[in-house]
Amino acid sequence: MISVIICSGYPDKLEVIKQKVAASIGVPFEIIATNNADEKIGIRRAYNRSASAAQYDILCFMHDDLDLLTPEWGKKVLQHFEDQSLGMTGIAGSRYKSRTLSGWASNLKSADCCYIRQLLPGGGTEQVAIRPAHLANENIIPVKVLEGVFMGMRKKVWQEFNFDEGGLNGFHFYDVDISLRIAQKYKIAVVYDIDMVHHSYGRFADEWVLEAIHFHKNVNKVPLPTAVEAPAEPDPEQLIARSWMLRLRREKVSLSAKMAWLNYTKA
Repeated sequence: MISVIICSGYPDKLEVIKQKVAASIGVPFEIIATNNADEKIGIRRAYNRSASAAQYDILCFMHDDLDLLTPEWGKKVLQHFEDQSLGMTGIAGSRYKSRTLSGWASNLKSADCCYIRQLLPGGGTEQVAIRPAHLANENIIPVKVLEGVFMGMRKKVWQEFNFDEGGLNGFHFYDVDISLRIAQKYKIAVVYDIDMVHHSYGRFADEWVLEAIHFHKNVNKVPLPTAVEAPAEPDPEQLIARSWMLRLRREKVSLSAKMAWLNYTKA
């Protein structure tokens, strides 16, 4: 039994994803949806309000731009949580969260985990299946931080660690924040048996950069770096800093936001 929780600013997309969930989940469920175009309360408050109203013990938070390809995927979610030590699952995350300014991804081959299809601009999809080499045969891999496109969580875990409505401001880092906090007490993991297509690569712009700085400087209380195990790469913090600096050069980010990043990191 699963409570599916969705927050969307697009009423048409909200109706479509509700239909997709109903057609594919394969277990008793409820959908608690927030039309944020009308309410304008933000994703963290919407998620907390919906979770407090959920009648089932397993919550599934998801974005509105997914194609759910695995038949009866809800059974997979429930099977995962038969492991009583498991508090939270997702489809992308990392076994290492750096002290260095970053999102969920470390860009370390020994740490990052992901299993999702991305819709390409020209049509078709790209399968992104990433596992550390020494865990190549594992279908559930413990991590320290998760991406928020699709997250399963026990309701009792949400009651201990709900979404931050005070420190964070925009759409970003709610997932990094809550998963880091939960990982201090419970096992969290990336799973590889639920197939889906994500229609967006996310938004990386000034808002994301400034929220990244705000989160690391003012919000996060989890000591960093934190890891399931030490990365295989030498000097991981330097590698992570370099990879995110290169991304900062590629993205459409203002000079003032780039300078803010540089000033914070003292690069």
